[in-house]
Amino acid sequence: MHGGEGMQWGDAPPVLPKGAKLAVLQGDPSKPGPFVMRLKMPAGYKAAPHWHSQTENLTVISGTFMVGMGETVDKKSMKPFHAGDFGSVPAKQPHYAIAKTPVVIQIHGEGPFDMTYVSDKDDPTKSN
Repeated sequence: MHGGEGMQWGDAPPVLPKGAKLAVLQGDPSKPGPFVMRLKMPAGYKAAPHWHSQTENLTVISGTFMVGMGETVDKKSMKPFHAGDFGSVPAKQPHYAIAKTPVVIQIHGEGPFDMTYVSDKDDPTKSN
């Protein structure tokens, strides 16, 4: 069992915009197999439209996380997820998100965890 105080937070991988912190609780998200990780984001943090090769399951631990579905951001159609809320996004389903407040989410699923942006201009790993 892991206690919350033992989590090792580090900078999120470069595929995510700067400012997020990540802690892996179980498994290795970069390899095949089950994993659990937490992502900590400041208020206003944005994840541009993207998709994952595997289903993404997320639970909001704290804060308010706004999520929208589709290839373009439509703030009016975004739905709020609050502490304790759970959501699941099917593999290859484009979606986007904004941290309305400081947020911690827990993501679990089958690795390898990846992130493909709908538009290359939103991918922080690609020089634009």
